[in-house]
Amino acid sequence: MLRRAAIDIGTNSVRLLVADVDGHRVAPITRAMEMTRLGARTDASGVLAAPAIARTAEVVRNFAQRAQEAGATAVTAIGTSAIRDASNRDELFAALAPLAVQVLTGDEEADLGYRGVRAGAGVGRGTLLVIDIGGGSTELVVGDADDVMARVSLQAGAVRLTERFLHSDPVADVDAEALAREVSLLLGGVRERFLGARAAVGVGGTITTLATIDQGLEPYDPERVHGYRLTREKVASLARGLCAMPLALRRRLPGLQPARADIICAGALIAETVMEDLRVAELAASECDLLWGAVLAPA
Repeated sequence: MLRRAAIDIGTNSVRLLVADVDGHRVAPITRAMEMTRLGARTDASGVLAAPAIARTAEVVRNFAQRAQEAGATAVTAIGTSAIRDASNRDELFAALAPLAVQVLTGDEEADLGYRGVRAGAGVGRGTLLVIDIGGGSTELVVGDADDVMARVSLQAGAVRLTERFLHSDPVADVDAEALAREVSLLLGGVRERFLGARAAVGVGGTITTLATIDQGLEPYDPERVHGYRLTREKVASLARGLCAMPLALRRRLPGLQPARADIICAGALIAETVMEDLRVAELAASECDLLWGAVLAPA
């Protein structure tokens, strides 16, 4: 059994997983998450802002130290949408040296997420659709056992689409409808490839937060989030309720981290639209995700 660590440097947050790995089995030892909003305004500017780089680099360095103190023999740092899109990502790399960052393509991100879900318990046999809503992008993967049949990475993350579409407080209906149309447009020609899976699993902060809000969990309890089922009707109801709620009230909502309150409406609308367009009646939230895939397949 090997003790490995992975750090996911995302558009909205930085996450750490330290785990013992034995074959395809992942046993978490340490988990942590800090929201640094690395990708704030990157969609519009094309660059990572200096304060966001500084915040993120500090957290990543702290997480790497925690991983080493926990006995990890390998620490893999991966970067996703915001780093992929930024023209000045070398500034972040310089701030993190000598720790190297593997910048994932959209397909690589989708594959690692799928592998991480499969490493979790309870997904069963047959075709599986994985929906991963991040800060900058949303990955869709459908596969059967270890075989990936189709994958796509859409430029439709909770941070990105909040900045593009949601400009009023509370969210105006016309803006929510525009966001949903954008997601449907992005699904466009790939929709048919992701229809008809036996089961669906949702990963990422949006899905786990919706599961937490629906249960009124405070504090967060991964045991009660993992495997929690959200119907399409429930996701639509949560999206409507959250969008109708002023930001100040969302920040006090049980189960919703205050730092995520400004982007949860976009995330919920993305989830609702994807489920509607792909005819997903129900999905299960999963704690096993990209980080699980990263510790199984270290760089």
